[in-house]
Amino acid sequence: MTTHSAVSLSGPGRLEAFSDGVLAIVITLLVLELKTPHLVAPDDAREALAALAALGPKFLSYLLSFVFVAIFWVNHHRFFRLVQRVDNGLLWLNILLLLALSFVPFPTSMIGEYPGNAVGLALFALVLMTAGLAFNLMWRHARSHQLYHAGVSPVAVAQATARGLVGPALYALAAVLAFVLPLAAWVLFGVIPLFYVLQRIGSAGK
Repeated sequence: MTTHSAVSLSGPGRLEAFSDGVLAIVITLLVLELKTPHLVAPDDAREALAALAALGPKFLSYLLSFVFVAIFWVNHHRFFRLVQRVDNGLLWLNILLLLALSFVPFPTSMIGEYPGNAVGLALFALVLMTAGLAFNLMWRHARSHQLYHAGVSPVAVAQATARGLVGPALYALAAVLAFVLPLAAWVLFGVIPLFYVLQRIGSAGK
C-alpha cells in the first residue's frame, strides 16, 4: 500500500520560489526588447515623439505580455495556496507551464516588430494557449491526486478548472483570427485580460 508521503516530493514552497524566479526573468527579458530609438537630431522633440510613436506596437506588445505573465503569476500563486503537497506529475506540469511562459518574449518581439504578421500573432496566441492548457492540467492533476488542503472545496476547484479552459479557447480563436483579420486578434488580446480581472472581481464578491 502506497502512502501519501511515498508519492509526495515536498510542500509547494520550493516549487513556488523556483517559478517566481523564472517568471521574474521572463518579465525582465520582455523589457529588454524595448530599445532606445536613434535620433538624427538628439535635441529635436518632434523627431523624438515620432520615433516613440513608431515604437507603439513594441510598447503595446510589451504591455500585453507583461499583463498576461502577471495574470499567470497571480493565478499560480492562488493555486499553490490551495495545494498541500507536490508530486512528480505536478512538478513536471509546472515545468511545462514555465516552458511556455519562458518562450513568451520571442513572439512578443515578433508581433512588436511586425504587428500585422499573421504568423507572429498566431504564434503569440498558441504559446499563451499552451501555457493555459498546462495550468489547467495542473488543476486537474492536483484534484485527481488529492494534493489540495483538506479544507478546499471540491466544487470551487471544479469551477476553477472549468473556467480555466476559457482562456485557451480564446487564445485558439485569436490564432485563427490572426489569419483572417489581424486587428481582431489584437482586440481579443486586449479583451482576454479583462475577462480574468472581471472573473476575479466577481468571485471576490461572492
